[in-house]
Amino acid sequence: MQTQEQKEFIQNAIEQVKLHGILKYLPDGKLTHAPFSLSPYTMTESVFEEMAELTAPFSELMIRVSRSPDFLAHHLEPIAAIDPFLKMLLDCRSKEITQSKQLLVQRNDFFIANVKQYNDKQNSPTANKITEGAVLRQVELNTVSASFPFLITRLNQLHKNLFEQNKLPEVIQNNPLDAVVDAFAHAVQNYGISDCVMLVIVQPDEKNIFDQLGLEQHLWVKYRIATVRKTLTEIHTDGKLRQGNLVVDGKTVAVTYYRAGYTPDDFPAQEAFKGRQLIEASSTIQVPDLAMQLSGMKKIQQVLTKKEVLADFVSAEISGRFLKTFAKMHTLDEIINTPEGEVSAAEWLSKHADDYVLKPQREGGGNNYFGSDILKLLPSIKKEEQKAYILMEKIQAVPHSSLQVVNGQAETLNCVSEIGRFGICFAENGEVKNNLDAGYLVRTKAKNVNEGGVCAGFACLNTIARFD
Repeated sequence: MQTQEQKEFIQNAIEQVKLHGILKYLPDGKLTHAPFSLSPYTMTESVFEEMAELTAPFSELMIRVSRSPDFLAHHLEPIAAIDPFLKMLLDCRSKEITQSKQLLVQRNDFFIANVKQYNDKQNSPTANKITEGAVLRQVELNTVSASFPFLITRLNQLHKNLFEQNKLPEVIQNNPLDAVVDAFAHAVQNYGISDCVMLVIVQPDEKNIFDQLGLEQHLWVKYRIATVRKTLTEIHTDGKLRQGNLVVDGKTVAVTYYRAGYTPDDFPAQEAFKGRQLIEASSTIQVPDLAMQLSGMKKIQQVLTKKEVLADFVSAEISGRFLKTFAKMHTLDEIINTPEGEVSAAEWLSKHADDYVLKPQREGGGNNYFGSDILKLLPSIKKEEQKAYILMEKIQAVPHSSLQVVNGQAETLNCVSEIGRFGICFAENGEVKNNLDAGYLVRTKAKNVNEGGVCAGFACLNTIARFD
């Protein structure tokens, strides 16, 4: 039961969130605040620093993987034979490499698990603090449409203001917005043609438009670089090639930033496919280019959990640090060692569905299967389709208490938090020129909720409290 003082505090926070532009659209078109937490997440300094230190090496790994076409083809083409969407993406590849410059804006997402809890699979509630002995477990690395740099920067400012009013704990400074905008401006300037624009590839009826518009506005205010917003279908009708440059609405595009193009819904017709092909055939700096997008596929993540595969891309020291964070991952058709002996992953999953997450080759959230839904799906997956699914060990994140505010309603729940680190990397012909950690994103959700989408209302944006 909330006191009157607590109700007034929550309502004031809601109004301040709106003031800061932390907004989204509901499915019915109504405008509301993005879900947010009023309980900054606390962790140890050592875990925080470990995540930050891993960002640059992971970005460099993605650059190297994206520059390995034979590696990508070897692992993805067999899946493309049974996955029309992946086949379409592969078919978008240009016969020639037209972009020598790459800008990666990635987000590496982690859960934090307590060693004992992780081993014993115990999930008893704890305080809103991660104790010593916490371990990182990577959820996924996003190479396309790594969202929320604007909204999380604004929430950090709001939490800072509330700290100064003695309403919340002090939070760690966080400003991925500036870092991302600076990277876009550098890429535009590096393109070498004056009076260029940045193209933002968007979805129709975008619900997360404020995160995008906030970034675009900041790019204009800080650098006077204009943006053009188009769907892939509109690129087909409004775009053209001129001496290798992508020209849209008469303006040369230096950078193309994808906030769409990672789901089949973004390709409603052949025109969208041709739009993506047109971009690939140009010299515009893509964020990400198609090879980088493919490098972030679930299958590639699974393959990279193997020590012998990592050895082809990174040093033994870096490989060891990566492997410590990886959860176990398999394909359904893989033969795995279990306490019951060697069995197929699919057979093992049918008996232990609650211990795993089943992932198809899709991005954007809402695609994974858990528990009973796995058991319902398994019988329908044909033998030849098993290679298209990735089986990932379910991460037992440390729970904590959090005050969540969703659609104007506040509730204290037993939650878990997913922490993402933004990474920015600029490379020319595979040689890394700039590579940095650009801040963090925290998404906090009720422990019993499987999905983690903020715009869908499953998770709340959050910040990290200053260490004890």
